[in-house]
Amino acid sequence: MKLGFSTLMFGRLDLYNTLQHIAWAGYDGAELAYLEDWARHFELNTDPSYIDEIKSAVKEHGLNIFAIHTVARDQTDDDKLKFMTKMFEFANKLGVPVVTIRSEGKSGDKEATKNEFNLLRKLSERAESQGVALAIKPHEGGSIYNTATLIQMLDTVKSPALGVNLDIMHLFIAGEDPSEAVYKLGSKIVHSHFRDCPHRDLSKFTTAEQILPGRGVMDFPKILRSLKAVGYDKAVDVDVTWASTYPLSRQMGLAAEARGYLNRCLRELQSSSK
Repeated sequence: MKLGFSTLMFGRLDLYNTLQHIAWAGYDGAELAYLEDWARHFELNTDPSYIDEIKSAVKEHGLNIFAIHTVARDQTDDDKLKFMTKMFEFANKLGVPVVTIRSEGKSGDKEATKNEFNLLRKLSERAESQGVALAIKPHEGGSIYNTATLIQMLDTVKSPALGVNLDIMHLFIAGEDPSEAVYKLGSKIVHSHFRDCPHRDLSKFTTAEQILPGRGVMDFPKILRSLKAVGYDKAVDVDVTWASTYPLSRQMGLAAEARGYLNRCLRELQSSSK
């Protein structure tokens, strides 16, 4: 497994300087954020010169791009399809294997969930045509919010391009043990977001420090052991929200601390398997 860091937290920096700070913190790669209200670290421009510019910056900093994290909320389904089709094409040109989005719809609403699955089926077809995986992360309030609804999604849509973004924080908030979810989802996990939790009540989260890996109550060594057991060999991306307005020095402290903690967890995992 490789360690990555979402560019989300560095929303005030341009892409070049964001990648530089992620590299300085010691990560293997990055997840590019294209989130209108938070951070947008690239344009949907597939001109070869623009793509080469990004690739050059990534190479210069010795990184990989593990995924693109985006959102297409508050749009009609047709607009979402057009937007995501462009995103899949961009990912393909850049050589990024995964595009991840959060679940929309509404928890417990059968009609909203049916509509969400229909949309995901269409999005999966477009992702497949570009050779890209579409990873859905569970989210409280959405149609897909726990392991059972993730499995329902996979059983209903049945696309080789559709997979799961294992967002362990949201699964924990849903009352689950993320390590158990790993065994149930297995090879359909194509990406992962690692954040911690002080408890299961999201409404009481107030700082980015509370969700930094190692500072909460989640058992990261156990989660990593379960991922290794199911053969997961893709990226573990740290996704720190609520820190976009922090001073850069404080942001770097968070990024470096998370990397140090998770790198130690991975080293111990490797040692235990020898």
